[in-house]
Parts: sequence; structure tokens; C-alpha cells
Amino acid sequence: MGPHASPCPLDDRTTGDLMQASTPWRIRHLGLALALALSLAPALAQQTSSPFNAPVRFIVPYPPGGPTDLTARTFADKIARTIGQPVVIENKPGAQGVPAVRQLLQMPADCHAMYFGTLSTQVVSHVINEFRKQPAPYDARKDLVPVSVLGGSPLAIVASKKSGITTYKQLVDALKAQPGKLNYGSDGVASLTHLGGEMLNQAAGTQSLHIPYKGTAEFSQALLAGDIQFAVSGIVAAVNLSKQDRINVLAIAGPKRSDQLPNVPTTAELGVPGVDLTSWFAVFMREGTPKACVDAMSQAIVKASQDPDVVQRMTAVGIELGMSNTPEQFARQMEGDFRKWHKVVEQAGIQFEK
Repeated sequence: MGPHASPCPLDDRTTGDLMQASTPWRIRHLGLALALALSLAPALAQQTSSPFNAPVRFIVPYPPGGPTDLTARTFADKIARTIGQPVVIENKPGAQGVPAVRQLLQMPADCHAMYFGTLSTQVVSHVINEFRKQPAPYDARKDLVPVSVLGGSPLAIVASKKSGITTYKQLVDALKAQPGKLNYGSDGVASLTHLGGEMLNQAAGTQSLHIPYKGTAEFSQALLAGDIQFAVSGIVAAVNLSKQDRINVLAIAGPKRSDQLPNVPTTAELGVPGVDLTSWFAVFMREGTPKACVDAMSQAIVKASQDPDVVQRMTAVGIELGMSNTPEQFARQMEGDFRKWHKVVEQAGIQFEK
């Protein structure tokens, strides 16, 4: 063949052989490409549809290290995985959550800031302010949007060993036999343990003398010494003292028995309906936040609350899960809590310092 001759064209047989040889390769790689595209589709769709496109700031009105801070951090890790953005904890303690809420209200009303609130900070403290006739630092109903409950911790009705009271019925009988003579303690005026004692008196039709202390540790010591006969206590303190056989736990003031005290009945089981003293922990966003953000965060919280690791860690510190709900359900729950605690304070006739 000369230097300028054209290359010999492939005949039909050669072309057919090459196409036949390449067909399996093409099919195999086309299949791999299709499988990869299908596997990435959900993640790409989530990124496209997710309203979160920057880190989310989670403002917690408590110092690091406590059970509330642990709850926030445990949920933050799982929420971050769902929304595809970091959730950064910012501790802003003080004054019933007011500094933390003020910080939130200074931020843009977008998807990237939320607040950790509790029954005490978001309901009870505002009810107390109404009775004190004090101007509220912010409007709990209008300035914040309920997103979802994270979990809750029921309070327990406990009695001093020195009182000789071992059952809830014995407590009520003693209160009725000696109106206004038995003492109960709390960790401060207008605290949930104080108002819980008042709710108990109202439900049982009894009277007792309230003695406020400076914190849980102080009133626990009074209970051990027999200076007070009974108290409404946080579940963690009740469990710890019960395990040491230093107090008698009479009832759980919540909708179900505690996993940590499975042999202790609830107030409902004992025929005392309406005495629900479950202190919830929840997430809020500021008013004006797009509903898509609120709904997406609520869904991420519900998903996190069902994670086995979250369940295990929360149960270990006495926090019950299974309470997470939609923004609409949580808003209705809060309105019910406002009515309930307003009634308790009003009927108790508590005199507050202005």
C-alpha cells in the first residue's frame, strides 16, 4: 500500500464484531451510571427542597453541663444529620430565659436560629408575671412560634422517712386529719415544685404549709431531716434519694410510670385525675419564621426523638420521650398549660412580691 493510500475500510463483518464486543461494556456502565443517579436522587432532592442552607444557632438559656444542656446537645447532633447543616449550641443563661429570647428576637426571622424553652420559662413565669402585674419582657404567645416538644420530666410526690407516710393515700389522710399542719418544701416561691404542691392540695381538697428553700439540694436536706413532711420533687432527685432508701416516693405526677421507678404508680392510677406535673423541654423559633422552616424543624425533632441513641441517653437522665408533636399540636398544648397554671395560681391565692 502506497504512502498516500487510504486505510482499508472496515467491512460490515468487522464493524459488527466490534459493536457486538462493546455492547456489554456499554450496558454495564450505563447501568452503573443509572444506579448512581438513583442513589443520589433523594439526597439531591433533600438539598434542593430543604429550607436550611447555613448553620443553625440553638440558643439554650442554661449553662453547659446540666440535663437541659445535655438534652439540647443530644438533639442538636441528630437534627444536624437530618437537615444537612450544623446545629451550634449557644448557652445564654439567666432570668427565666429572657436574655436568650432577646438574643433570638434580634436575629433574622429565617430558618437558622431557634430557642430551647421549658414549661417554667415559657408558661409558668409568664403566668406569675400576670399576677404580679409586671410588664412582660416579651410576649410568649406572639413573639415565639412553637416548633415541637423534645421531651419531658415528670415530678414525683415524695415523703420524708421520718413522717411515717409510705403511700399517697396515707399522705392525703394525714393532710385531711391535720389541715394546715403538715409542711411541704419547694425550691423557691413560684417554682414548679411550689405550684405542684398547690395543685396537689387543690386536687385532694387539703391544706398544707409551704416552706420555700433556695434550690433542690436545700429542700432535699430538709426532707431528709424531717423538717418538712412531703414535697413535689424532680424525678432525678427522687430517684437518687429513693435508691438510697432515704425517702418514700408516693406517686409519679405524670401520664405514665417512670422507667426509673417502675413500681411507683401515677396519680391517675391512684384516682387523682388532672394532676400532671410533667415539665417539658421544647424548641421555638421567632415570630415571622417561614412555615416551611418551622415544619421542617419539627419533623427533624420527631425523627431525632425516635433515634435509639437519643432514647437511651435521655432515659438515663430521667427525661421521657415520645412527646414530640407538630407545631399546631404544641401550640394547643401551650394554651392548655397557660389555662391550667393560671387556675392553680389563682385558686392558691399566692401573694407575690412585685
